[in-house]
This record gives sequence, C-alpha cells and structure tokens, in this order.
Amino acid sequence: MTERIKDKVKTRLARELTRVSGNSGGTLSNARDRLKRQYLGYGYSVDDDREARGLSTYVDRTVLETVEWAKPGLMRVFCGDEIIRCDPDDPSQEQAAEDATAWINHAIFSRHMFRIVHDVLTDGLMQRAGWCLAHAPKKMESRLFQYTGLTQEEAQAVLSDPDIVPEEEGAVAIAEYLGTGGLPLCDLTIRKRVETREITLEPIPPERVLISSTAEDVENARLVAYWTIKTASDLRREGYSEAQIEELPQESSGDEPPETLTARRVNSEDDDADGGGYAETENSAAREYRIYEGWLDVDINNDGIAEKVKATFCGEGEELRVLKVEEWPLYRPPLFAACSVPMPHQAIGLCLADLVADVQTLRTEITRQYLDNLALSNQGELIVSTGNNGDVEFDSLLARGTGAVHRIRGDAKITPLQVPSSSGDALQGLELTQGIAERRTGVSSRTQSLKADTLQNTATGAAIMEEAVNQRLELVARVYAETFFKPLGRYLLHLVHKYQDKPMQLRVKGRFLNLDPRNWNPDMNISVAVGLGTGDRSRLLASYQRILQLQQAFITQLGPTSPVKLSNIVYTCCKLAEAAGLEAPERFFGTEEDAKKAEQAMASQPPQPSPEQQKMQLEAQKAMQKMQIDAQKAASEEKRKALETEAKIAIEQKQAADKMALKQQEMQAEANLDAIRLMQGGRGAGLTELRGAMAR
Repeated sequence: MTERIKDKVKTRLARELTRVSGNSGGTLSNARDRLKRQYLGYGYSVDDDREARGLSTYVDRTVLETVEWAKPGLMRVFCGDEIIRCDPDDPSQEQAAEDATAWINHAIFSRHMFRIVHDVLTDGLMQRAGWCLAHAPKKMESRLFQYTGLTQEEAQAVLSDPDIVPEEEGAVAIAEYLGTGGLPLCDLTIRKRVETREITLEPIPPERVLISSTAEDVENARLVAYWTIKTASDLRREGYSEAQIEELPQESSGDEPPETLTARRVNSEDDDADGGGYAETENSAAREYRIYEGWLDVDINNDGIAEKVKATFCGEGEELRVLKVEEWPLYRPPLFAACSVPMPHQAIGLCLADLVADVQTLRTEITRQYLDNLALSNQGELIVSTGNNGDVEFDSLLARGTGAVHRIRGDAKITPLQVPSSSGDALQGLELTQGIAERRTGVSSRTQSLKADTLQNTATGAAIMEEAVNQRLELVARVYAETFFKPLGRYLLHLVHKYQDKPMQLRVKGRFLNLDPRNWNPDMNISVAVGLGTGDRSRLLASYQRILQLQQAFITQLGPTSPVKLSNIVYTCCKLAEAAGLEAPERFFGTEEDAKKAEQAMASQPPQPSPEQQKMQLEAQKAMQKMQIDAQKAASEEKRKALETEAKIAIEQKQAADKMALKQQEMQAEANLDAIRLMQGGRGAGLTELRGAMAR
C-alpha cells in the first residue's frame, strides 16, 4: 500500500514539477538574479571594454536605496508590541482571544520579528516574494524523571514504558525500602525519550521555493515545495535506510541557482565564485543531497477526493525519488509569501525593486555619459598638425598627464578638440529620473529625512506633505499585513491548538500569564492590529490623550447613561502607558476585568442623580438645614424666655415667702416681747390683747 501511494505521488510530482515557477535558470530565477545584481551594484557586460578605453563604469544604486529606505518604515510598523488580534466569536471566548493574542505576539512574533522583517520582507521588496516557513518540527530529547514512594505494581507500570532509554548508563535506578505498615516501596529514576515540538518561523531563500506557475495563492496551489541541502548522515539520522539513500542523486556544484552565486560573489575569496558550491565527495557520510518537502493534493485512499499530503523527495525527472508521504493534518501548506507589489490572480507578483530597475539603468547610462563628457572636456582628444617642417613628440602625447609638457618643432601645432558640455542636460535628466522613482515607490529624500522647514513654513503643511509621500509605503505595509501576517497568524493559531496539549506560562510586559491553548478556538477571527499612519509614538500618545478627554466628557455630561464606562477609561489609560513605553500598565490602572467588576458593583447600587439633580438636592439640603437651624434658634429662644419667666416667678415667690416669714418673725418677736413685759408688770402694746386671750 505504501509503495502504491508513493508511485501515485511520484507520478503527480513529475507532472507538476514541469509547470512550476522558481526553477534554477527559469524566468523567475533570472529576474531575481537581475534584480539582485542591480541591488548589489554589479556592472554590465560592456564594462571591461569601457574601462580599457578609459570611460566611466559607474553603476547607479537606485534599487538599493529604494529597498533600504523602505525597510526602516516597515520595521517601525511591524516591530511593535502587537501585530495580530484574535477576535472572539462570542462573549465566552473573550479571555481565550486575549490569551491567544498575547501568545502570538509575545511568544512567537516578538521572538522572530527581526528576522521576518529584515529577511522575509526584504526579499519581498527585492526578490519578487519573500518566503517564511511556519512549522513545529518534532524533536526527540532524553530527559530524566524521578518517582518516589511507588508500589511494585506502579514501578512495573513505569518501567514498561517503551520510551525508556535502557542503553544509556544510569538510565534506570531503583531504591527499595519498607514503607508504613511494612509495605515494600521504591524510588525510581529513569531516563526517557520525550517528543517535543517548538513552533518556529524560519525565513526561506526565494531561490529554494517552487510553486505552480498557475497558482493564484499559496494556500490553493497545486504544488508548493522548498528544498534544503542535507548530508547522508542527516538522512540516516532521520530514519531513512541505506538503500533509499544510495538511490538518491547527489548534489553537485553546477546545480546552484544563479541568485545564490550572485550573492556569494560579494564576500567570496575565490577567484571563481561560481565554482564554490557543493562538491561531490567519496565520504558517504558527507555526501550532500537536495531534499524537497512539497505539499500537493493527491487521492491516497481512493475515495475520489484528493487529500492534502506532504511528500519528501529528491531529484527531478527520471531521477525523482519519493522518500516519504504523509497526510498533512492542517488546512494549508506551512509556506507563506510576502510580496510587496502583488498582481491579481497570481501567487507571485512584482516587487518594489522592479518599479525602479529601469530607472537605475537609465540613471547609470546618463551618469556615465555625464562623467565621460566631463573627462573629455577636461582632458579630451587633441588635433596634431606637423605643418610643413614641424615635428611633435608623439610618445609624450600618448602618455600625457595633468600639466604635462609636450615638445614640438617648427610649425607643428597641438590643438585641443573642443567637446560641447552636456552637463546641464545630464543633471536635468538625473533629476527627472529621480522624480520617476519617487512617484513609483514613494521613497524620496523627504521620507528619508523629513524637515518641516524644507516643505512649508507651517507644521500642518509639513504633516500633509509627509502623509502624501508616505502613502505608497503605507500601501506596501498594508499589503504585507493582509496577505502575509494575517494568514500567518491564523496558521500559528492552528499549530498551537494541535501540538500544545497542556497549559503553559508566558511572561508579558513584566507579568506572568497562565495560558491553556486547548480552550482556544483555532478558527476565531484574525485581524491586523497595526496602526498604519500612526506608527509614531508621539502621534499615538496624542491620539490616546484626545480619546481620554472625549471619554471623560461623555461620563461628565451623561453620567450613568453614558456609553463610555470605567473599563473603557482603564483600557485607554493602559494604551497610553504602552505608547509611552512603560511595562505592566495594569499596575498603574488595574485591568479591564477589575474595571468591569467595579462597574457591576456600581450597577447594583442605587442610580446616582445627574449633576442638575445633585445641584437641586444640594439646594434643598441647604434650605432644609437653614430651616432646621432657624427652628432650633426659635426653640432655643422660647426655651430661654420660658426659663427667664420661670426664674422671675420663682424669684417673686421666694421674695413673697421671705417677706411672709419675716413678718411672722416680727410678729413672733413682738409677742415674745409683750409676754416678757407682762411678766415684768409692765405695759406693752400687746398686753391687753394678751390678757384678753388669757381670760378666755
């Protein structure tokens, strides 16, 4: 069955490999080689002859300048904190979407972003398409595991694991002892083979990628493949038999793509850089082979429906050998293309270098003619007339230099040939070609080093001009975002969902997050969160500050009915902190979850009155307090008056009582005095009354 599937895949591969783009020496390969030569500033085939004639061999570098000045803007746009946003399909997936967003941006993109931007996107600017491989290669590692307090049955179950490595010394160690109650226990130390997978983004050289020439995109291409050079030792390590390896065609030095040879010539120390490729060797372990990994649709189970399969093969045509075929578990190939100037209905379009390649050739020719004209004007051709009896020393003329002296005799004459100067026309032509390059690419001196006073006297005018010249590069960034980063983010979500089968911990902006990819929906919506046109940090800060002011105005004017809530305020404050380059903004303002809990607590409380109602309530409270104070004052006054009246009556009563008591005392004193007088025989005013009283 396996051989039958291999034969079917081989037949399909042989047919598809005749209709692919990217083969060494093909149309796409030659175009990439030409663009790379222009980028590196290589000369032309006529330069040796021009140099021998003393003419200029100058080569313009418009392609290099365009590519290199486009890279800083792309680096600023894509090397930020967050590129991909995972959007939940329903409210229950909000936390999972936030976790997935944090994982993609901080665990994957932040680790590989520089190489992606610098290598993949640069290839997209210069080589028609840059390629990135997103995969989770399987690796076998030997790890040590320790178990304590195992019963004999448990230890036997552990030792029956087929992944134990018994051939290594010290792979298994057992310590037996008696536990509580005399139960025999043991401690076990074993070394096991563990399969690990690490999700990796790997830039692939464009010359190593093949794709169906009729493909409209990479995901639906009939065939997409890439190749690497592996030794026989590598293939043996991957499990291929000796018989399979012996059948493979060996890689030779003449098989290298021209783009690779062109790039190698820059730093090559060999006189012939084209001969510095792979060489055949008699050492069986060091023999090198070009191994392809390709993805295509083949009906391998005869159900009438083609399945996506991954085929590992070597060679082409009659030498094609299929090493392995496996059904691909994911929805698309793991290769992703970054094309800066895409063409509709084609997987590979043009690039930014294509837009200025002819301009570089034109500028090279104009500059050469300009320099040649200057050279001929300063030290041009001579007209020599020997006259009737004159003589000229021709050796000194042929070897003449600056300020040289030439000997003549008789009526001989040496006259410089006048060469019309074309410097003005040449400089005008160079300026014209510079304008063409700016219009095509958007890369100009203004985008390279923008100064407001060189454009207009106002900051607003400078901002408008800067926005206009940046539109072309912003379009390139948007193309990369939508056609490269967005599909790549979706595929990474499927990779982690398939191969990460346990929770993991991730450090994001100074704090640790516990993530569980098993709860993530791999088909959640993916959006690009790159703020094109607002990549400048000062602009972001100003934008967030304006938003915060508007939010505060909403809450102040509308109160509880405002659509802006506390969670929105906290989110804006966190974004402000992030734009300022601060880590862990939740330590300053809390998290959105904390804000939502506070909103729920506030919602459970009675609704707060509006500012007008609060003002009316305050006025009413003031009036009520004034009435209470006046009532208290009136009551106090009445009480004071009552107390004064009572005190006055009490005083008057006391005075009357005192007068009565005094009167009684006086009467008693007179009575006592009369009694004394009566006893003494005297007379007094009260003696008669006393006698009458006694007679009665």
